[in-house]
Amino acid sequence: MPPSPAALVTKELILQKTGCKQLSDVEKLDLSDLGLETIDGDLFSQMPNLQDLNLSKNKLAAFPEHLGLGKLQVLDVSDNRMRSFLSLAQFQELEQVNIQDNPYTAADREQLTFLLPRLKSVDGETIQDNHRQYLKRVFGTSLEEKVEGLWEAQFKKLFRMSQSAGVQRLLQDQFIQTAKQKIQAGPASMEQLRDWRIETIASKLVAEQDLNTVKGEASMSSKRSHDDSSTNGASSDAVAPSKKPRNVTPKDDVTSAADNVSNNKTVRSRNARVQIEILPKTLGTTLAKKVVRKPATKRGSSTLTLCSKDSTADYEPSHILQCHSVKNNRDDMKTMVWKCVFEPNPDNTEESTSIVATCGGESVCLLDCRTGKIVQKFSQPREDFFCVAWMTIPLDGKSEKMTNILVVGGKRGKIYLIHPQQNIWYAEHEAHRRDICSMVVYPDQPSWMYTGSYDKTIRLWDISPPKLPNYECRIRKLAEWSPPSIPLHMLLFPDRNLLLAACRSGCFSFMLNHKEDDWKKTYTTEFTFPKVKKCTEDGEEVETEFMDNMTLISSEVIASKLVGHGCIYLWNLPATLKRSAKIKGPRSLKVQPVAQLEWSKTFLDYIYFKMWPGYDVLVCGDDVGNTWMYDVSKFLTRKWPEDTPVPPAQKLSWPDCTWNGTRLSKESDEDEVSTVVSSSSSMSEMKLPSVNDIAISSSGDYIVGVTDCNLVFVWRKDKPV
Repeated sequence: MPPSPAALVTKELILQKTGCKQLSDVEKLDLSDLGLETIDGDLFSQMPNLQDLNLSKNKLAAFPEHLGLGKLQVLDVSDNRMRSFLSLAQFQELEQVNIQDNPYTAADREQLTFLLPRLKSVDGETIQDNHRQYLKRVFGTSLEEKVEGLWEAQFKKLFRMSQSAGVQRLLQDQFIQTAKQKIQAGPASMEQLRDWRIETIASKLVAEQDLNTVKGEASMSSKRSHDDSSTNGASSDAVAPSKKPRNVTPKDDVTSAADNVSNNKTVRSRNARVQIEILPKTLGTTLAKKVVRKPATKRGSSTLTLCSKDSTADYEPSHILQCHSVKNNRDDMKTMVWKCVFEPNPDNTEESTSIVATCGGESVCLLDCRTGKIVQKFSQPREDFFCVAWMTIPLDGKSEKMTNILVVGGKRGKIYLIHPQQNIWYAEHEAHRRDICSMVVYPDQPSWMYTGSYDKTIRLWDISPPKLPNYECRIRKLAEWSPPSIPLHMLLFPDRNLLLAACRSGCFSFMLNHKEDDWKKTYTTEFTFPKVKKCTEDGEEVETEFMDNMTLISSEVIASKLVGHGCIYLWNLPATLKRSAKIKGPRSLKVQPVAQLEWSKTFLDYIYFKMWPGYDVLVCGDDVGNTWMYDVSKFLTRKWPEDTPVPPAQKLSWPDCTWNGTRLSKESDEDEVSTVVSSSSSMSEMKLPSVNDIAISSSGDYIVGVTDCNLVFVWRKDKPV
């Protein structure tokens, strides 16, 4: 049964409960067992004299920042859903805290000693002075001296020399990882607390350099930079590389997805908290009319040979949409859209429909590429969706008729299930303690879903088909794996009983043993790639094993991309495994690439690519709006690496266009017409967007990309030449 709606906390309710005449008089407040999921910061900020607050038996995941409760001394948040208590640091006068029955670890509890200087008791137990002194001696001054010594000896000079924010971010990651490997503090049972303290100290040292690191990035709610409310502070992986927000002053000359919102037909979800919007037909206004065509003499018509399936084809920009705006704000050009995937044909999953699902911010959209219209929109306030996947399963588990279920996950660690055919969101499940950043469906069992999270776990879920008419659904965990760092992408090889994970610290494989008594499995093989040499703009040597994406080229050949390497590696999995078949236990295997595909030399992370289904074509975006297309057919049977990087067969450049009075452009080069706006123009200008993910339909008729500035674009294939 759907949960009952949460109570609405109002000024009148608070005054009624406390008997006070005004909020500023409230000193003690009991809001327990009301089903609260969020706290109204504006309301609580009107109670500056509040000293005792009871929020037990609710559904709170975190506190909003800057509540202004400067006199709060007693806080009860027991029996909630709080995975992290870092947000409690704003209550510096706290003396008593109750955090029982929350999904936290021992390290999270010990963090309170460092966060709250006046804290005397936790869960009714007095903090002993000798224990407090031990923690501060081992994980305080002593640990700070060790981390600072490593910083001064090996990393401070490199940071000062670097002029690239991307290089600095990689150096920061390397600094934290090195500190964790070399610096010992406390017993093994407190390793999680030690790692959090190392990360905190290291991040402070980096921030003090006042270099290219953007101040305030820690509060950005995105995968490139997480805020405290979504972390437990237990890993250096908590702070992912971030991108500086774009400074844009948009105008109001183009219709966006925020227009005509009042006319939307809304279908309420089963718990009345999440809605799916059926958007009006006029919502699909795009930039097709705004495209400025380049003269043919400046740029020829590039073509791509489609590997014996087709002749050649050109692509033209068809639609650009702004459909993930927070609260339907048409001026929102900061929301990052992370993933896109075409809907499979339920009668033949090797084919796709013209519908593509995109996720970013607090919404998931379904776009019909034929019309350029957003046909459905799923919203979850205060969520930040990072990944989306389709599951094709029999409806009700009995019928032979197959249907598509949309599975999405994000910042809150939950997976959400949507049945688009019936316009219904019907289930949600707390899958991880931290952000979900990757998903993949098991090919031999369509109801099995693997999820990867910032809590450094990979979990396998059995998602049962919904039982009609109430859409009852059971979600059960079958197995769990523990990679050494955040798993950003996964590949499955059922015939080899193997799972591959692309992680922040490299590529690792795991055995697919799904027995329930064999959880918490660690990796069996690490795959190492060539080191980066002088890969920065200023010639600095930086080594990185940060792998953010990989995909299958064939049953044996894999494409992998490492941040900062300036290429995409193609490598043969069976040949790599064969070289060390006799090695027992965990092993490290050096990968010999079959080929290196030329790609952007950017250090920007979380840029994903995909294969064209049924064709030997790899499609990838980049950091300046380009779409790269590679013919990889000739590398499927090769056994030796290419000497030089292979250029793309075709490269689609971002069209010169305007959006809300803002022109997306880049400086001209020898192959392109200048798009710089003249000084007399009133139009604002911003750099080209990063294409975070890209997808191509099975027919090749449509290429869809999603960007870091709240834009989704569609390229349509022109008739064959």
